[in-house]
Amino acid sequence: MATAIALENFLTLLQKSRLLTEAEFAAAQKLVQSVGASSAVQAADALVAEGVLTRYQANRLCEGRRRGLFIDDYKIVELLGCGGMGYLYRAEELNTGWEVALKVLADRFRFDKGRLTRFQLEAEAGLKLSHPNILRTKGIHRTEDIYGTIHYMVMELVKGVSLRELLEIRRRTLYWRQSCDVMCQAATGLHYAHQMGLVHRDIKPENLLIRSDGAVKVLDFGLAMIGGSDAEYSLATILGQNCLGTADYIAPEQSLDSLQVDCRADIYSLGYTFYFLVTGQVPFPAKSTAEKLAGHRTGRPPDVRELNPKVPERIAKIIQKMTAKHPEHRFQTADEVRQILAPLAERKPIDFDFDAVLVKRAVLAEQRLASESILRGDSRTTTVGKLEISAAGELQRLRAKTTVRKDAIVAPPKNES
Repeated sequence: MATAIALENFLTLLQKSRLLTEAEFAAAQKLVQSVGASSAVQAADALVAEGVLTRYQANRLCEGRRRGLFIDDYKIVELLGCGGMGYLYRAEELNTGWEVALKVLADRFRFDKGRLTRFQLEAEAGLKLSHPNILRTKGIHRTEDIYGTIHYMVMELVKGVSLRELLEIRRRTLYWRQSCDVMCQAATGLHYAHQMGLVHRDIKPENLLIRSDGAVKVLDFGLAMIGGSDAEYSLATILGQNCLGTADYIAPEQSLDSLQVDCRADIYSLGYTFYFLVTGQVPFPAKSTAEKLAGHRTGRPPDVRELNPKVPERIAKIIQKMTAKHPEHRFQTADEVRQILAPLAERKPIDFDFDAVLVKRAVLAEQRLASESILRGDSRTTTVGKLEISAAGELQRLRAKTTVRKDAIVAPPKNES
């Protein structure tokens, strides 16, 4: 585990970091002196407690680095999480002061032709779409640092949680009428995307974001199929990327050939996301990917009402039709799904502790950053332990409430009445 730099070096680095003005740095020095800090960790702890620095900024400075504090004209405020291709940050645009989200391609994929093409396709898809139920992409950029090229997207910042996170927090399923509203909103956004010539191909609870007011956003078009895209064809034929999706939610025809799908594949995945919301489990909870794919192609999952008797028969039948094995037996458009769910939907505020969610995400993201630093040969390896610089109390409270899990709900959810 890397050791934090000396207090004097920490203050020098903070002064050079551009995070604070001269007046703000002078005030920060006085604060550090007033609390009697004798180490970089203690100084950082005091500055975070007073809101002078964020957890993320303090961690980077304690490691003796300024890399990652700024990307072009954006000041990185906080690490929001990590995904299959990179990291998501909350950032502030220096010229305007506006807050945005930056999605940055991970260093390990800098020379990965397939990942880089996927990243560019995601940005291309996002830039085509402007809808209240879809997370907006504002631009794609590239810049250079000492390690080489950095690829990143500028996106709309939404303070929300994924549907998977929501069920982990609540430890119970979502009331069926609220679930209808969530699915109705997602279907509305998907119908718009389909009309624009896109098929998402990775609809799942992790890719649907919900705010505290109940508004839903579809996100992550990293696997989206864009009609007429030569890059998509190249990925399939040259790099062998012809089976894309997430095994727990993938449509049978998509698991066989991801190029030969249409909007009905998204309807299937949305149907099993609906299933997850009201039952608290995936349809085929097998351990291996092969078993899950076989389940989607030929298997039959437990009936919705067996897992949650409080769900009306009508809802169970809607989910059953959305997840029919053959595309022609499903709803034929996402708008049909919206129309049938709209009269049954009920929107209510969603209660969650967003700060606690950010801490959980940061722990996982810092773990991945640490492993990437080791692979890159960076001696100043980041450590999850440094999160305790400024989040010890919050982490302790969080651990008392739940456990960090990537692949499943923390405990069997109770059925919402």
